[in-house]
Amino acid sequence: MERFFRQFDEVSFCEWQDAKCLRGVLIQKTTTAYLAFDVEGEIVGAVLGGMLGSRGTINHLAVSLRYRSQGVGQRLVEAASSDMKRVGVLRMFLFVDDANLAGKRFWTAQGFCEPHGERTFERDL
Repeated sequence: MERFFRQFDEVSFCEWQDAKCLRGVLIQKTTTAYLAFDVEGEIVGAVLGGMLGSRGTINHLAVSLRYRSQGVGQRLVEAASSDMKRVGVLRMFLFVDDANLAGKRFWTAQGFCEPHGERTFERDL
């Protein structure tokens, strides 16, 4: 999963998100993660998210160029959304780089919208 996400410039996979970090995230009860494979067993899509009380987040989503616009990303989002809904998550959020126009179109098509009047603040620990 780490190697897959690192293939895509538009996926903000940080340097510190190595295999050890990813394993730690994947074993948490609040994590949702799905992979999509082609007929040869190669990963062609992946989604990773988590749940924070009544909110859920999609941390990373990527689909191989060859498989885009075929519903792979939509099915991955639906799978993660179902996990979250099942445990009581009421709202999902995610971050999209300002320059990622394809990402903005995709997420808008999935029913996401930009919140007005909100700014995200973050820091590394």
